[in-house]
Amino acid sequence: MSDTKDALLRAGEHLFAREGINGARINELTELAGQRNQSALHYHFGSREGLLEAIIERHLSRVDGARARLLQVVGPGASLRQLVAVVVAPLAEELATPSGRDYLRIIPQILRSNVNPPALMDTLKLAEPHLANLAEPVRHERMRSMIQVVATLLAARAIAIEDAEEKFLDEPAFIRNLIEMSTAILQAAVSDLDEVTLGEVSATSK
Repeated sequence: MSDTKDALLRAGEHLFAREGINGARINELTELAGQRNQSALHYHFGSREGLLEAIIERHLSRVDGARARLLQVVGPGASLRQLVAVVVAPLAEELATPSGRDYLRIIPQILRSNVNPPALMDTLKLAEPHLANLAEPVRHERMRSMIQVVATLLAARAIAIEDAEEKFLDEPAFIRNLIEMSTAILQAAVSDLDEVTLGEVSATSK
């Protein structure tokens, strides 16, 4: 990879993480990458969207590759907690580097995009039998919510590290706790969702 292309990737990570995917300006990206000519981004990536895709691929190939290797270790008989760890642990490793932390701050912005990493999809499929007691719409909602919680909390952790904020848990404890909380989201008891109303919630809170 050329020095210019790598510099643009890092500039994109940095600004997309802080200014937002749509908030970062092309001139800011090229300036941070040390390029005087704004056409450098278009030459190497075609567009802002092309740069974002390259950033995602740069990290996703590593993260999902680690998931695939972990899946081979835990095997088809893995517990739900083990499968959640397969989802969480490789992503949490991104906390170790500035580039990875920027990527974690980008992920919540792209959750609605059509990005379906193969090993992640395989892991979620293996988790489905553990949630057979849930109706299909509830099961899918639980999985989506779990992914959103993981992405949001890892992004917040990345910001806390960058800002040198005081943390309640050290890194290993944080990751273990995130795995446990994410497993609990999937396993939480379900009442008859059709009968739950705001009035009932208000009544139980009194």
